[in-house]
Amino acid sequence: MRTIFTILFCFASSTFIGQIVWDFNDPINVADDSYGNNCPRLVLDNFGNPVVLIGKPNEGLYIVTSEDGVFNTPHLIPSEGNVFMNNTQGPHLTTYDNSIGLSYKIDGQGSAGARFIRSNDNGLTWNEPINIAPNANFDHLMPISAFDSDGNPFIAVKIGDVPNVQEGVIRSVDGGDSFLLFEHANSEVGNGIACECCPSSTIFGNGRYYTIYRRNQDNIRDFWLVSSEDGINWDQHLDLDPSDWQLNGCPSSGPQTNWLPDGRLATVFMTGGNGSPQIYLNLSNPIIDDPGSTTMLTVNQFDNPNQNQPHIACGSTHTVVVWEQIDDGFEIKLALAANEDLPNGLIDIAISPSESLEGSNRHPEVAILDDKIHLIWQNSIDGTIKYLRGSILNTSSITTPTAYKSLVRIVDVLGREVSHTANQILFHIYDDGSVEKKLVVD
Repeated sequence: MRTIFTILFCFASSTFIGQIVWDFNDPINVADDSYGNNCPRLVLDNFGNPVVLIGKPNEGLYIVTSEDGVFNTPHLIPSEGNVFMNNTQGPHLTTYDNSIGLSYKIDGQGSAGARFIRSNDNGLTWNEPINIAPNANFDHLMPISAFDSDGNPFIAVKIGDVPNVQEGVIRSVDGGDSFLLFEHANSEVGNGIACECCPSSTIFGNGRYYTIYRRNQDNIRDFWLVSSEDGINWDQHLDLDPSDWQLNGCPSSGPQTNWLPDGRLATVFMTGGNGSPQIYLNLSNPIIDDPGSTTMLTVNQFDNPNQNQPHIACGSTHTVVVWEQIDDGFEIKLALAANEDLPNGLIDIAISPSESLEGSNRHPEVAILDDKIHLIWQNSIDGTIKYLRGSILNTSSITTPTAYKSLVRIVDVLGREVSHTANQILFHIYDDGSVEKKLVVD
């Protein structure tokens, strides 16, 4: 295993960011290719261990638990029927204490195909799947679930037929053994129409149910937050996306959201409202009805990038955002910043954790707990799901970067320009005047 010791020196007016030390030289496989690599999903159990969902068409959904950094053999979740698998639209995982909730749809069943299934032992065993709308006579699509503070699941679904699709929310009051009828969550937002193929993001907090969805107001495809105290009256509506993207078709890309320790809601999404499709971060404060600010995450780092499928995780001290980007093929990008430095700390600092791999690297998900980052994504070349785990260093010395910096040269202690070799002290000199002193030990 390679260990990298980094000492950061700042000269002139330069600033620096926190470092991630990855636990592996290269990404590892969550499981071999016999289990497929569709719709990868990542959560952490209540011990902080990663749990990964993998789908394989015509076989089903596999859950992969782990202990002490080692993934166990995948086992098949007892879902019924032919599960609809889509990297963007579902299935979806969520957690509460030692419970894992899985929402999904049976392929070919539009009205009565939405299901919820729960494990109460971190994914080792599963209850019977529950039909969340058994008597529905119109489509219930893309079920996206979360738990409330009592461990009861609630699920956002797309209700109705195109073009009159609405944002519906279905709740359970008995732990997921049964579900109430749906409530229209977006009926008072514009024309009340939701984007027909973009999944939502659901979350609970401050005693309220939240769903963030992409609206379709006369082909303006922007993101809105709606919330309710009782799950019936959805009386809060916040516009999180000022770009007002005009698009005559569904972009099939949803938001991801997470609570920050200070009570703000951090939401990432893709929009092409300002040109090429790029990733944005919104920091809202629903407690005071504040839609907050929305910031593009790569302003100068890339030239007209094509970005999509963002995911976010907020820890006690740091926030990490990942997405896919076309760079001579699909690559994974990752940006990390201290919570106190948001949003500027995330701008123009993306790294490429998938750069050592061939093939397309897509559909990343990330989780953070204390100083540990967990990252998964789909790789096309060998048909597997990749995993990286890393630790955040220099947590007390993170400041907001003023610009993206590029490596100019690497020199040794005598000032001679060298290649990056092991077992010696090297100095990395950047175009902003900063210098990093590194010791790489093999």
